[in-house]
Amino acid sequence: ASWSFALPMMGKSTFLDDILNFDRDAINDETIDLLYPYLSADDFTYEDAKKASGNVAGLCTWIRAMDMYTTIAKVVKPKMEQLRVAEGKLKVANNKLAKAQGELDGVQNELHSMQQQFDNAMMEKQKIQEDADATQKRMDSANKLINGLSGERERWNKLYEDFANEIRRLTGDVALSCAFIEYVGPFNAEFRETLLQRFYDDCQARKIPVTNNLSVTKFMADESTVGDWALEGLPSDELSVQNGIMVTRSSKWPLLIDPQGQGLQWLKNREEVNGLKVTQLIEKKFRNHLEDAMMMGTPLIIENVEEELDPIIDPVLDKQVQKKGKALVIVLADKEVEYTSTFKLFLTSKLANPHFSPELCAQLTVINFTVTIGGLEQQLLARTLQHERAELEEQRQKLVEDVNSNQKILKQLEDDLLFRLANSTGNLLDDTELMDVLNNTKTTSAEVKEKLANAADTDKRINVAREEYRPVATRGSLLYFLVTDMANINPMYQTSLVQFLALFDYSIINSEKSANMLASKRIASIIEYMTFYVTSYVQRGLFESHRLVWVLMLTMKIESTADRLSDAYIQCLLKAGGALDAKSEREKTASWLPDASWLNLIQLSRTVLALRDVCDSFSRNEQVWKAWYDEDAPELGKVPEYEDRLERFEKLLVVRCLREDRTLLSVSSYISDTIGQRYMDSRPLDLRATEEEASARCPLIALLSQGADPTGIIMELAKRKKKQVQSISMGQGQEPAARKLIANGTAQGSWVMLQNCHLGLKYMVEVEQQLIKLEEEHVNHDFRLWITVEPHPKFPIGLLQISIKITNEPPVGIRAGLKGSYAWLNQDHLDTVSQPQWKTMLYALCFMHTVVQERRKFGPLGFNVPYEFNQSDLSASVQFMQNHLNEVEGKKRPVDWIVVNYMVCEVQYGGKITDDYDRRLFNTYGQAWLTSRILSADFEFYPGYRIPVGSDIEVFRKYIEELPYNDNPEIFGLHVNADLAYRTLQTSDVLTTILDSQPKEGGGSGGLTREEQVLKIVEDLQSKLPSDYNMDEKAACIKAIGGMGKPLNICLSQEIDRLQKVLTLVRKMLANLKLAIAGTIVMAPELQNALDSLYLARVPESWEKVSQLIMPNIGLWWVNVLSRHEQLYSWMKNNRPNCFWLTGFFNPQGFLTANRQEVCRKHVKENWALDDVISTYEVQKQEKDEVKRGPEEGVFIFGFYLDGCKWDKEKNRLVDSDPKVLYAPLPVISISACLQSAKKADPQHTYVCPLYKNPKRTGLNFIAPVDLRTEESPNKWILRGVCLLCSKD
Repeated sequence: ASWSFALPMMGKSTFLDDILNFDRDAINDETIDLLYPYLSADDFTYEDAKKASGNVAGLCTWIRAMDMYTTIAKVVKPKMEQLRVAEGKLKVANNKLAKAQGELDGVQNELHSMQQQFDNAMMEKQKIQEDADATQKRMDSANKLINGLSGERERWNKLYEDFANEIRRLTGDVALSCAFIEYVGPFNAEFRETLLQRFYDDCQARKIPVTNNLSVTKFMADESTVGDWALEGLPSDELSVQNGIMVTRSSKWPLLIDPQGQGLQWLKNREEVNGLKVTQLIEKKFRNHLEDAMMMGTPLIIENVEEELDPIIDPVLDKQVQKKGKALVIVLADKEVEYTSTFKLFLTSKLANPHFSPELCAQLTVINFTVTIGGLEQQLLARTLQHERAELEEQRQKLVEDVNSNQKILKQLEDDLLFRLANSTGNLLDDTELMDVLNNTKTTSAEVKEKLANAADTDKRINVAREEYRPVATRGSLLYFLVTDMANINPMYQTSLVQFLALFDYSIINSEKSANMLASKRIASIIEYMTFYVTSYVQRGLFESHRLVWVLMLTMKIESTADRLSDAYIQCLLKAGGALDAKSEREKTASWLPDASWLNLIQLSRTVLALRDVCDSFSRNEQVWKAWYDEDAPELGKVPEYEDRLERFEKLLVVRCLREDRTLLSVSSYISDTIGQRYMDSRPLDLRATEEEASARCPLIALLSQGADPTGIIMELAKRKKKQVQSISMGQGQEPAARKLIANGTAQGSWVMLQNCHLGLKYMVEVEQQLIKLEEEHVNHDFRLWITVEPHPKFPIGLLQISIKITNEPPVGIRAGLKGSYAWLNQDHLDTVSQPQWKTMLYALCFMHTVVQERRKFGPLGFNVPYEFNQSDLSASVQFMQNHLNEVEGKKRPVDWIVVNYMVCEVQYGGKITDDYDRRLFNTYGQAWLTSRILSADFEFYPGYRIPVGSDIEVFRKYIEELPYNDNPEIFGLHVNADLAYRTLQTSDVLTTILDSQPKEGGGSGGLTREEQVLKIVEDLQSKLPSDYNMDEKAACIKAIGGMGKPLNICLSQEIDRLQKVLTLVRKMLANLKLAIAGTIVMAPELQNALDSLYLARVPESWEKVSQLIMPNIGLWWVNVLSRHEQLYSWMKNNRPNCFWLTGFFNPQGFLTANRQEVCRKHVKENWALDDVISTYEVQKQEKDEVKRGPEEGVFIFGFYLDGCKWDKEKNRLVDSDPKVLYAPLPVISISACLQSAKKADPQHTYVCPLYKNPKRTGLNFIAPVDLRTEESPNKWILRGVCLLCSKD
């Protein structure tokens, strides 16, 4: 090889391909040897060759590579050959393997197919097994479900239908319930039912679906909830449950009318676990309490609220909650207070009949929580059983708790089951948990139902045993509500339910009891003891005039509850014929019988079936009835014709209707025969026992009355018990001193007496709170607080309800009065003056003091104004007489009786006298008994009433002890008929008091409601109401009879105008009253007053006000108005009457003035001036019907009555009254006029008699003085209290 050979080779165009395709396996060792020199050369390298040419460098690299390949191939080629051989063998082996593998694969595929078939078969088997297991399980579950719900299908189907109907009626039911919560809260149970019925009727009228006779309590509260409330202290009666619903469901804050405090106690028990705070509006930290409660979200009770609330809490009441960021706030005045949504507010009031404003009622839900008779009866029954059958009551209480718990469990289980059923997904039979719940529910439900069934049986057995003691609870409930009724008579007669329950428990514990006593006898013992014990407790705090009221109300209530006395009988006793119109009833057959008694008799015949023909009996046997009527004690005699047919109360009604003055005596007999004489016996105040009954936290309140001052007996008791008494008289600025006394008293155990506390009413509220907050460990238990107070409607109810009330009225009668005066006097008084006439004058003064005190009981016949003559008047007069006698003794002069009379009658006692005729009366006593004739040895005030002689005070005291207990009215200078007037006045006061205390609700006689009875009265009055006057006709008629130039015609015009105002008002009010009763218009307060008045047969206030006509009942008022109309209309149409009825004038003084004017005008030529002319009076011998023509000058008047005497027509003078005739008619009297200077009257034979419009002898009723002729001393008629009356009613 050479370059020349190599160059062409490399120059070939295929050179690169030749190199690439070079057969490298053809290189042999020889070729390698030839290349060795080159390969071993030092410069035969890629780097060196590259220096020359890159191609050469590449070729160099290729040659070396071929060399390397050849070297390696020497080793590899044999192996590759072996590989080829091995691969050949492998191929053959592989072919065999492939054949075997093919066969294996075939077998494997067949096996796989069979395995697949096997797996599929196994899967099918497993699926079938699982289906079988599931089916079995479902079958088991289905059996469980069927067994678990056995008996439920019918119930659930019915419930399904009921729920469907309930959903359909839901709108009406919810509307009814909302109306219930919103509107019925303030009312009692009966009116709530009435309102609910009206709501129901309204829904029916509007075609709103609503449940018939929907029970709101069951609709809005389940049994378990009500049970919880009962355990918290809420009574279980229907009204209380309704109240609980309103408290818990209302969207507004509740205001509880809660005089007994049961609602407050329930709220305290209920909310105690929530951090309850109790406060009052009057507390200094009230606002802090309110803010803290709102901030913390805790409940707050504001107790003892009045009719008006502090405006500062209006935002809270209105729930004016604002959102500020994430917080809630309420703006109180000028401050933002944080508010929490869990805050609750409750307000309670102890006022029994509050008048809240409409605005307040809109802000709050007012709820009447006043305890009901039924609710209280249940509570008292439980208390009775706790004492008498404690194990029975414990068993019942546990039963109540268990039943409540079981009902909760049952309801919870049912709710849980229904929830799971409603929310279950898929097949119910696959829900094992549901099945377990169902199974558990079934088991538990069966157990609970069994327990409830057993409880029901046990409850029946317990109730049978409990019912045996129900008469005790019934009597207790009756007594409590009678006690609360007494507060309607006097607001100071407040007694709390807590106090009454203590009396109830005490009666059960202390009544007669023995081991083997029969239950019926034990029950009778408890009832009798409790009735008398409560009567004694209550009467201790009643004024004397109200003690008979209590016993009569108690007796009638007991008899009424036992269905032995009807309401119609009670109303007849209280109202008699007061609602009857004399002009529309049958004419009186007995002329001697008063008109009022005849109307009473007509009403009696309509009330008592056995006396239905009593009016006819009067016609048949007038003389027999008159003989009975004239008896001194007709109540002890036999009722003519009817004696054997009448019950006790019916006989009482006869006495009440015919002899009203003997009614209370007949009442006393009725009470004694019905419940026992001991209820009529007087019981003196045992102050020691009363004080021991009180405690440091229970004050003693002494109610003050005229002439009564308990200070002396309190001081005497303290002296006997060696107690220090710190006293203070309340008034402006006395509060700090009183606080200090109470603080010292509670610390040291002394007694504190706050006197005249009606002058410090605001401080009394503070005293109440101070006593309530007294802690047992921080007060000396010997401390006692005595409070003396005159009755006042604003005195704190709470203080009255935690206290013991006492009264200490002075004894009645001259004997008792003199005894009291000489208990005050002592021997030192008698020895202070040495003159012998001193003791006589002292006794005469004490006698006169007693007489003027006792004379008040005769009402207007005694004094026109009931003055409070007391011990201080006597003390001042005694001091004056003592000084006067010492003075005249020193100057050796006789007693100046004129000075004595003036100082005693005009100054000491006269300073209190405001009426001129009372002053005249008092001076007459002075002229009779403060004169030298009392020094005569044979002087007597009245036969049997002389002045004892002696120097020792015991002589006087012993003589006083021998005086009669009962006083003849003639001792006072009055006619014996005054006793009849006094008893009549007493009867009227008692019956009026009972009538006023009656609740204004419920039905009356004949099954009619109050509204229905009033509606009948309204329609009757409308039918009798005269037509309105035509003013044009009036003017024409007056012109026809002389015109307005005549003074009497002017009087006529004014009277017609005044009567027209009355007719207009009455007509309008009667029409509105009918609309208000029908519910067409609102029952305004004025209409409510008219309704109440007409029901009680009284005159509505607005009618009295516009007519200025005061009458005891509507019948007499109506007759008077009609008679006025008749006189005025006849005068207007037919000229002036021959004889005028002065009673028929609204302004009788104006009529008399007009008469004087006419007389003056007749004497104008004689220069008579009206100011110089006075009226003259001359009694004629004619009666009204005998007057055929009027007088030439002046007028004739008829219709006057003499009170205290009568007129003798034959002798033309005053004489004593006939027995049992209180008011004697006066014949026609001629009224004219004369110059004052020409008046001739003999003062020794002329009695200046005051003329009044009616028996209430006040200044407003005074008309004029009338001169009446008398042959006896005018002083006799002054002491008789004689006056003229236009009307005796």
